[in-house]
Amino acid sequence: MLKTNLFNMFLRSPTIVMMATPLIFLAVRFPLAPVAWPSRSPMECINPGGGFEGCGFIFDEAHYLPAIRRIMLGERAVNLEHPPLSKMIIWLGIALLGDNPWGWRTFNVLFSASTVFIAGLLAYRFMKNLRILILAQLLLLTDITFFNVSGLAILDPPALFFMMLTLYLYVSGRWLLSSIPLGLAMLSKSSSILVIPAVLAIEMAYPVINGERISDLIDRAKNVVRKIVIPSSIIFLLGLGVYDAWSGAFPTPLHHLDFILRYHSGLVFQDPKPVEMPLSWIIPPIARQPSAFYVVTVQPPGWHPVAFWGVSSPLWWSIWLLIPLAYVLVRDRRPIPNPSLEALFIAWTVVTYGSLMALAYIYHRWVYSFYFLQVSILMAVALPVILERNGLRLILKIILALQILWFIMWFPVKPDWLLDIMLNLGLGEVPWI
Repeated sequence: MLKTNLFNMFLRSPTIVMMATPLIFLAVRFPLAPVAWPSRSPMECINPGGGFEGCGFIFDEAHYLPAIRRIMLGERAVNLEHPPLSKMIIWLGIALLGDNPWGWRTFNVLFSASTVFIAGLLAYRFMKNLRILILAQLLLLTDITFFNVSGLAILDPPALFFMMLTLYLYVSGRWLLSSIPLGLAMLSKSSSILVIPAVLAIEMAYPVINGERISDLIDRAKNVVRKIVIPSSIIFLLGLGVYDAWSGAFPTPLHHLDFILRYHSGLVFQDPKPVEMPLSWIIPPIARQPSAFYVVTVQPPGWHPVAFWGVSSPLWWSIWLLIPLAYVLVRDRRPIPNPSLEALFIAWTVVTYGSLMALAYIYHRWVYSFYFLQVSILMAVALPVILERNGLRLILKIILALQILWFIMWFPVKPDWLLDIMLNLGLGEVPWI
């Protein structure tokens, strides 16, 4: 009886339910922080001239951790092609916990757990259903690329958290307040600026879909600019200006912004074969290999006891189902309410994913599969809500089951018993082993 009462109390408390999955995420992700432990001293891992073998870096940590160390040594004007906030957060972790994997990665794991929490808030905002809330958080937790990126000392975990917090505050009607995390998102990673056209597209979609007057569309755009765009831009420029004054890198934040834009516009490719083109993100990894963030290979038999991959998942592939279902709900529910998850999801995806497709296919700009996390996090929120509204619970269960199975197969550090099972099943030649 006591156990039943406790369980019922758990289910009746949205706050407790919302916290459960983020805590599970922390319990699973934190122990992986020291998996790649350096065998060389920090001073040997500052300049790329000698390579970074034995430095314990995973993926793009090889760009940011040496830059942070140089800043800590007094060379403040480094890695200027990226905004400074994420690097300052990693620096804070190093200052508090030491120059080791715990110091590098702890704060980003916490930011990512908070993103899982925000995903639950968003799902509950659109459908007051604790089961849907849990499903949204589980879909995000088991997104293997999100899980792997979430604990790395790179720019993305803080940026993704601030972007999703912006979105939650925006749909909750707290527009001016949402400008604060948006400004912080842009200070964390340049691509966060896509939130601005995305929010404009979301807000302007309502009068278009509902057949309202053009003046209503213009008024909505003005409100977004006044309450979100201008305040967030001020926060971004002030933050950049403080960093520039401290580092002496640029005379004004506008000079710094110009440098960032010119730098990234030059990152173009000639041959698309080595590039993870955007259409490959939303199909199973059949035609191309997953992206190897950090892979340890044991020879023989050639398996990988530690392997952090960047790879799409069933959640990502479900976009082929999700977009049409969202469109049908928008078409059949006119006038649509504001906010509408379906309209929000379509507009957000068209702007963010569409921008990345344009950068890759038209401007030949380098892109990477983990950029899709800007879309897949919202997909984790939208999928259970939209499938539930369409009465497709069975499909939702199938996708979640496939997502969990995929997560287990690609889990970055496998225990011996799991490796034995997979090898006995004849899976020793596939990338996830």
